Amino acid sequence: MTLPLAEALAQCARHAEVLRSAAAEMPPRFDAATVHAADAALVRVVDQFVLRFIKLQDTLGEHVLRPFCAEVLGEPVADLPLIDVLNRLERFGFLTTAGWLRWRALRNSLTHEYPEHPQIRAALLNEALAAAAAMGDLLQRLRERAAAR
Repeated sequence: MTLPLAEALAQCARHAEVLRSAAAEMPPRFDAATVHAADAALVRVVDQFVLRFIKLQDTLGEHVLRPFCAEVLGEPVADLPLIDVLNRLERFGFLTTAGWLRWRALRNSLTHEYPEHPQIRAALLNEALAAAAAMGDLLQRLRERAAAR
């Protein structure tokens, strides 16, 4: 189902707000010991963070980027592969294609728990904390540009 751009941006804003709230309840930096010894409260907040990270990344990629290019930037992208949409957004200074692809790979990695490898989970969570802030910045720039048109 395709969402109107304004609705997709509003949905992303909700995901980003919950993501920021969850991040605020998490340690500023994870290590293997923190992941291994996480209590139920930390597990719940990390789960919420991971879920909203995934939802934000998915919603941006599936419902925002292509319509944003077409409707706001006036770029004909309907039949282009996502990589070409990303390249156009990079050309306009909204994101880097490499950065977006890294967020996508991180999103995919976060779906795995790695219970026997807390150091891997800690590294992923640390990277996700930084990526979440960057995705929030991207969303803000997209919303501002869409509102200005």
